[in-house]
Amino acid sequence: MPQDQQIDQQKISKLKQKISILESQLEEIRLQTHVLLDIARALNASLDTRVIASNIISAIVSLIGINQASVCLYKEKTQDFEVIGVFDSVTLSPQIPPHLDFSFLKKILADGVTYYRSPQSSQDWEWVCCLPLQNAQHKIGTINIHAIRQAEISAEQMEFLETVAGHASSALENALLYAIVERESITDGLTGVYNHRYFQKRLKEHISLSQRRKRLVTFGLLIVDVDNFKLCNDRYGHQFGDVVLQTIVRELRKNLREGDLIARYGGEEFVILVPETTEKIVLLISEKIRNVVENTQVHCPRTNKDVSVTVSIGTTLWHPSDSPSSLISRADHALYKAKKSGRNQSVFE
Repeated sequence: MPQDQQIDQQKISKLKQKISILESQLEEIRLQTHVLLDIARALNASLDTRVIASNIISAIVSLIGINQASVCLYKEKTQDFEVIGVFDSVTLSPQIPPHLDFSFLKKILADGVTYYRSPQSSQDWEWVCCLPLQNAQHKIGTINIHAIRQAEISAEQMEFLETVAGHASSALENALLYAIVERESITDGLTGVYNHRYFQKRLKEHISLSQRRKRLVTFGLLIVDVDNFKLCNDRYGHQFGDVVLQTIVRELRKNLREGDLIARYGGEEFVILVPETTEKIVLLISEKIRNVVENTQVHCPRTNKDVSVTVSIGTTLWHPSDSPSSLISRADHALYKAKKSGRNQSVFE
């Protein structure tokens, strides 16, 4: 074969090798892009932060030999962390050890830079790699790798992790914003308890649940009304009236059971749903609330004096024949009796 042809064949052979390498690289990029798109879809498919955390961990476990990992949310108000996802390859019920110091993560978020340290030992729950989850406005949390099965995390794997962290930041921020909107839609802005709409929804649920149960299980309804509230507003001002409502709510919350639900019914009226109860229990709760409020004083800055307030309470139990309106009407009628007979009373009907 002539020398020129040999040279041409060599060039063609080298070009084919380069083309093959480029094709392999393109295929790898295509597969990585496909994986990242799947991860992005999975992360944005839910507005539950714990589901998102589980998907984050699944994504990184699929690529890197990880033994232990966690996902944490940063709580700006309390400046601490909530663990929303945990992975440990040796158990299906992993738990973060109680001694783990999360203060290290504050530095990670403050710096805004991925932390990585080659594993120095085989100890569990070390800080091997921490990826900050944040945007220009908020510190959201961190993705943490505590133990790996491989010697190092490669540069390519680190690039993948940081891409996942970017998608995770967006997904978690969307979930947190949704939770805020949802919470605000069902709570009263002044007192922080549930609003009238949410109360009506839960009341229907209580009735439906009680109707489905074979054994007769009832629940209680209390309507609590602040006595002489208009006079209080007129004498001390509406801002003080707001403080009175907030103070009463605080006392109500402290003296209710964990499963009891309190909502603002309107104005100075509050409703309380007491699940799985009896007449004796709701009467005890009602009297306890009335007595606690009677012994509570609210300081008025305008007069520099403490002001006493009282409440009247109408109490009843759900009957199998009750609709939401008939139940509320009976409790309201009991409240009317309490007010008519002198206020600062609890009446059961």
